[in-house]
Amino acid sequence: MTHLPSFPNDTIAAAASNVRRLSFALKSNSVQEFPAVAKVQAHYDVLRAGRIAPARAEIDPRPLAEALDVMFVAEVVAPGVARMRLCGQHLNELLGMEPRGMPLSVFFAPEARDDVAKALAQVANGARASLPLRAEKGLGRPGLDGMLVLLPLTDHTGAITRILGVLETCGQIGRAPRKFKLRASAEMKPVPPRATGKPVLQLILGGRS
Repeated sequence: MTHLPSFPNDTIAAAASNVRRLSFALKSNSVQEFPAVAKVQAHYDVLRAGRIAPARAEIDPRPLAEALDVMFVAEVVAPGVARMRLCGQHLNELLGMEPRGMPLSVFFAPEARDDVAKALAQVANGARASLPLRAEKGLGRPGLDGMLVLLPLTDHTGAITRILGVLETCGQIGRAPRKFKLRASAEMKPVPPRATGKPVLQLILGGRS
């Protein structure tokens, strides 16, 4: 397993200054249509309190009891790679097995994995991601839409090494495993530089139904 270096707070702050919140072109579904996502994001923002990210140790499951079923905590083990450490029961049902120890990419169709890796790489630099999803259809696998939210967490050194995630779906799971695609295509594009003069990279999803 690749071990990532730990970075002091000022290094993370410098990196985060060059990352904007990920912007996605949501189609028929929005974050507001997923109540667990909204609840976790609201709690996360309270914990963050203006910082780049709260610490993993600050996450208290009690206020999030109604959302625990769709939540997970993943460890950043390499650029663009996060391994599942704690998972709610809903994720077990989507995969048809216990996901702990597996990479987050196990929930995605091969063509979506590069986009997810790009999002994970930015989250590891302090960004927050909301990815609209759609599961592949098939025999015994009805239409299933979802929302994946990825929120950065710091460890005791202040380095972003954990991700708080929510994978909420609407529809019947049917036969597992369910594999998801993003409901839009992703690419890295430069956006206008900030006052520092440094270019900012933003993950932009263009429309694809």
